[in-house]
Amino acid sequence: MGDPSTHEFFRLLALCHTAMSEEKKPGELVYQAQSPDEGALVTAARNFGFVFRSRTPETITVVEMGVTKVYNLLAILDFNNERKRMSVIVQSPEGRLTLYCKGADTIVYELLDHSSEGLKEVTTDHLNEFAGEGLRTLVLAYKDLDKVYFADWKSRHHEASTSLDNREEKLAVLYEEIEKELKLIGASAIEDKLQDGVPQTIETLTRADIKIWVLTGDKQETAENIGYSCNMLQDEMKEIFIIKGSSPEEVEEELRTARRRMNPDSFMDNYDIKVQIKKCSKQSQVIPDDELKGEETYGIIINGHSLVRDMGADSKDLYTAH
Repeated sequence: MGDPSTHEFFRLLALCHTAMSEEKKPGELVYQAQSPDEGALVTAARNFGFVFRSRTPETITVVEMGVTKVYNLLAILDFNNERKRMSVIVQSPEGRLTLYCKGADTIVYELLDHSSEGLKEVTTDHLNEFAGEGLRTLVLAYKDLDKVYFADWKSRHHEASTSLDNREEKLAVLYEEIEKELKLIGASAIEDKLQDGVPQTIETLTRADIKIWVLTGDKQETAENIGYSCNMLQDEMKEIFIIKGSSPEEVEEELRTARRRMNPDSFMDNYDIKVQIKKCSKQSQVIPDDELKGEETYGIIINGHSLVRDMGADSKDLYTAH
């Protein structure tokens, strides 16, 4: 545990969150977090010697390897579904100004500086391995800030946060400005367990011809794993298609090709392609809307970029979702 990078990893987990702590008994900390994942990461940091003790609107207290440190909390850059990341800006007791960030690999990777390329390759291998095991992953990064620059940014941030017009848009611009040239630390992975009875319930509802949507923001490999565990993807399926086009035209052609292979006799070479989305978000499982011949079943996985292009106004005639 003497490696500075390892310390930075767990320091980030102890600082970059919105969890609250409560000491119900002497020496017994209980964390209240907005999500089980966030609580798990803060608990992991505690187990490795970086204990989140308490917070106020202006400070975060952490016990690092037995040493109590009070960090000034200067800004929280909130998570949302568009940003897919959150950051905090803190000042250590020694005066160090640091931005800590955690988020989806596809997003955070775009914010890294060139010095992170080597670690990025290793981390990508780990992420793929984690995703293949059905784990939920996050990428962790940080950036030391210049005090003069941050003072100016903080002033503009305060002005934007108190603005009555276009507040969210102004804050988004400031977040984008400061969350760049980050240094990669590593990645976290959390086991994602289904509640008891979920696969059986989904299977029963599907047999009753009830349409089900499962929303997930996971990597494609993780979504596939969840699809199988939910009985929405099955080994008995004749084929599972993956839609990953980067333009509406590519996505349309991939969907048409899949439709041809699913039911070639009923396929009409026009734009009246109607499919039903069964599993939607970062990745989505899709099946044809009209009945297929015999007992053959298929799955279609649509990655996030393709789905966004599909759901746009220009693609409204490509398919309908029920």
